[in-house]
Amino acid sequence: MPEKPIPEQDPITGKSYALHYLIATVILIGTLFWALYDEAWGQRPWKAFQDQWKERYSAFLNTAKSKSAKSEQSVEQDPQYAALKQDYEKAYQDSKAASDESRKKLDDASARLLAVQSVFTDRRAYVNALTYELETSTSTSAKASK
Repeated sequence: MPEKPIPEQDPITGKSYALHYLIATVILIGTLFWALYDEAWGQRPWKAFQDQWKERYSAFLNTAKSKSAKSEQSVEQDPQYAALKQDYEKAYQDSKAASDESRKKLDDASARLLAVQSVFTDRRAYVNALTYELETSTSTSAKASK
């Protein structure tokens, strides 16, 4: 197959686009640096305030933590707290037997339900298959035998 001659005014072979690429590259790099500046410093003048607030609030939380630890220790040493904790332990132990019995009954019921569900699912699939065959059969004798 003979090659077609290249026209004399072909814009791809007759003109250089290097200047256009250079201008586009400079614009893209300029917008990249502008976007980085704007994201890091330009749109967020409150960053210094955030850092200052973080330091102050961390200091406050540290003092509050030590105060709450002391408060927790004082509550745990209170005889009323010890009596409540003992009552809780007793109630937990008393209800543990009933809870275990209920859990056992629930597990047994779940096992029986699972056994019934598997048989039911198989039978339902079989009925659906027969229904499909009945609906898609073209001959009357096949429908009658179903």
